[in-house]
Amino acid sequence: MLINNEFNEEKIQSPLQYTWSIFKKKKIAVAAMWASLILVLVALFADFIAPHAATDVQLLLPPYWFEGGSTAHILGTDDLGRDSLIRLIHGIQLTLGGALLISITVAILGTIIGAAAALTKGIKASILHHLLDALLIIPTLLTALILIVMFGPSYKNCLIAVSLSLLPQFIRGIYIAIENELHKQYIVALRLDGATNIRLLRFGIFPNIVEPIIALLNRIFTIAILEISTLGYLGFGTQFLDVELGALIANSIELIFSSPWLVLFPGITIFIIILIFNLFSEGLRHAVIEGEEE
Repeated sequence: MLINNEFNEEKIQSPLQYTWSIFKKKKIAVAAMWASLILVLVALFADFIAPHAATDVQLLLPPYWFEGGSTAHILGTDDLGRDSLIRLIHGIQLTLGGALLISITVAILGTIIGAAAALTKGIKASILHHLLDALLIIPTLLTALILIVMFGPSYKNCLIAVSLSLLPQFIRGIYIAIENELHKQYIVALRLDGATNIRLLRFGIFPNIVEPIIALLNRIFTIAILEISTLGYLGFGTQFLDVELGALIANSIELIFSSPWLVLFPGITIFIIILIFNLFSEGLRHAVIEGEEE
């Protein structure tokens, strides 16, 4: 049977499919994506993976690959006999989970406020513009410390304080990205066609500012991880039985010479989380840039 291919047409990929086709060629970025997914799953299902940190009779047990270690406690135990791996998993849940929650909240609120500010003219836009400039002068960690002192130390208040400290940065980033697009010819053409602000944002602006949004989200997420860990280390984050990576380091800092793994493993975990998500974000950002150039 003869097959006539005369009228066969090449299938045109959507922008999302085309970006994915570029991204999946970046092996390091794809590996970072899967590693990020695993970390998110660990944060979501930490209670099932490590239901409890039972106290063991052996105190300060070293990791199993050291002399005196045990395979029953792969990363050893702390000064109260609690399994270090279980506590580390719960630390990932609070630190990574909190940073993701902050990033999502800041992204939603920041996009709404930033877009409204960019599309608003007159005295309201001027007031918001100068207010953001004033807030950005203060370092985010200092802002979070001031807020946490006002709210009182707790994990919930820690997340609120970090979110409020990072919100002006995201608003400012979205404002600048949209403001730069508003002066381009295709936006002017859409305005002349009678496009509403919502339609302008949805079909004209947001599809063309994906790259700066990814870079902005990556920066907010990284700062959130560091600030949550810092506040936890200083005692303003998780309290009592709650475990957080910064608090794990603070609780074991006195044992750094006798049992350095208790400080080393949480610190390495913070570094790995930031590295993995940054590799994933940078790979995705470069895929978007390459897709726009072609």
